[in-house]
Amino acid sequence: MQKMFFLFLLSINFLYSQTEIIFSRTFEKKIKPDTVTTSVGISSQKLSQEKTIEKLTKISDFMNSIKYLKVSGGEYSVNPHIVYDKDKSHQEGYDGYISYGISSKNPNDLNKLIRDIQRLGDEEKLAVTISSVSWQIDNEKQALALDNDSLRLDAIIWAKEYANKLSYKIKANCSVSRVDFTNPGSALAYTAMKAETGFDRAPVPIQDEQSIHATPIITLVCR
Repeated sequence: MQKMFFLFLLSINFLYSQTEIIFSRTFEKKIKPDTVTTSVGISSQKLSQEKTIEKLTKISDFMNSIKYLKVSGGEYSVNPHIVYDKDKSHQEGYDGYISYGISSKNPNDLNKLIRDIQRLGDEEKLAVTISSVSWQIDNEKQALALDNDSLRLDAIIWAKEYANKLSYKIKANCSVSRVDFTNPGSALAYTAMKAETGFDRAPVPIQDEQSIHATPIITLVCR
């Protein structure tokens, strides 16, 4: 469903019996996301450096073996665990951390991997953090190109129809001089979405439609 918002800029130039009208208008469409994504972080505390690296390597090997969905990242860190006591400090082993980005078109697959990671984390006595679970649009460039072309067409058609209506109302000959999509406001953008429901023992965000919009600057000339 398309939504449009009222213009906010009007500039009139009287020159050689010609009136130039400049304004902007927002055109919006709803599109359905098709890929659920999340970020996973696994951490250890107060282990020896050797043991920390050993546990992070187990996590890395496990994640590298995943073939049924997309896994990215794998950045890790190993830092001294420093304990502060009044004016003194001392080291108690090392803290380790490794993180991944995960995406899948099937929430069941993502939930399965999350449970497998949590199970492995329990076995290795590691803390597992799941964050930023949300629906996104796969193949973003292609989706943006398709929707952008559609919104451009909507804007041009609307501008021509508006020019005809304005011609009738003010008893003049109005035409579209320019529809400019290069202004910053015309960049396509997505709205935030809700993300709270349960599915198969793990939370999954609601697959709400997302908003994509463009705000061109339209120039009409009336004679």
